[in-house]
Amino acid sequence: MRRRTLEKVVIIGAGQAGAVAALKLRELGFAGQITLIGDEADPPYERPELSKGYALGKTPFASLVILTPEAATEKSITLALGTSVRGIDRAQKLVQTEHGDHPYDALILATGGTARRLPLPRGIRRKTYAIRTRDDADALHDKLPLSRSVLVVGGGWLGTEVAITARGLCPEVHLVEASAHLCSRVAPRWLSDRLQECQKEAGVALHLGKMPKFQDDGSVIIGDQTLTPDLVIEAIGLEANDALAQEAGLACADGILVGPNGETDDPAIFAIGDCARRRDGAQERRESWQHANQSAEDVARLLSGSARRKEEPDWFWTTQGPHKIQMVGVCEESAEQWERRGPRGTSRLFLKGTRLVGCIAIDYPRDIAEARRLIAEKRSLDQSKAADMKNPLTKCVADARETLRLPH
Repeated sequence: MRRRTLEKVVIIGAGQAGAVAALKLRELGFAGQITLIGDEADPPYERPELSKGYALGKTPFASLVILTPEAATEKSITLALGTSVRGIDRAQKLVQTEHGDHPYDALILATGGTARRLPLPRGIRRKTYAIRTRDDADALHDKLPLSRSVLVVGGGWLGTEVAITARGLCPEVHLVEASAHLCSRVAPRWLSDRLQECQKEAGVALHLGKMPKFQDDGSVIIGDQTLTPDLVIEAIGLEANDALAQEAGLACADGILVGPNGETDDPAIFAIGDCARRRDGAQERRESWQHANQSAEDVARLLSGSARRKEEPDWFWTTQGPHKIQMVGVCEESAEQWERRGPRGTSRLFLKGTRLVGCIAIDYPRDIAEARRLIAEKRSLDQSKAADMKNPLTKCVADARETLRLPH
């Protein structure tokens, strides 16, 4: 596909990744047609806040919108919202929808994922919810204040966030997790323990290392305890929305298989965000705000002929009640770990030898901002300096002379 013949870009999926791809194309100078197709009627919006401030009624929806219809018109981006895609004709390069066909020179799949659901008895299913869309969060906002008891199934990021949110609206919240530790798949033990403290601080009852047994009468058995929740929230991860890609004959494996810049096995089709999985198998699907933005930018740069994006460490954040937790880099249990404690927050440094490779900060954003720079620059730290939280991390490099050369 030659860049000079690229005139029409169609994006399927009007979520964060799809909207960012459209905006980045315009920012990088692409002057052709851009059509953004989404099955939700709402304009593209960010999802992380749905389980927190928005569900609590504290965050207005307008603040989550990435691309308003007015901004889309100004940037000559066609929004086809509330539109279902029926298929992709790769031979003719057409996206087929219920309202007609859209020809493309390049097609970007940003179809996201769908909340996984458990096979539950009817007595439980009628009172079970998941959080993925604005409608899901609206339903929970309406139901939570009317509930006496809520059960959250799943102790990952979403489960821990929504459990604290639920506790802010109803008196009794239980969280059950099959693993012995919260977020055990992605968090080191130190962070799992801090997350557990956040849950207890919020008044959430934890059931760790337990498998719930759902009964036909609507009750749930957890160990030797029987609960009868008014509401059950499933937070057990996402299934990639790759059915459309599979039907079009693209290679998929719990996600659309892609190369480093989102390339599928069709040179005219790309995949970004939650629905994409690296073809080399080097990593799982990355379901994060940062990855949605970065993968969208990578494809936009490729299609516009722009220079590749500068690599940066992985970054993730979560809000657990009043606490802001951020992670950057590689925070593996096997790494050497140093802790920094201050009057208002704490951080955990992860090192290979003396080189900083990861950082977790709780209520201490300065350490994360500085750790991102030092990790990217592969800096080594002086432990005696890093032990004192009064010292900024950029003043803790092993060779004091290197500090002077750090960019500001």
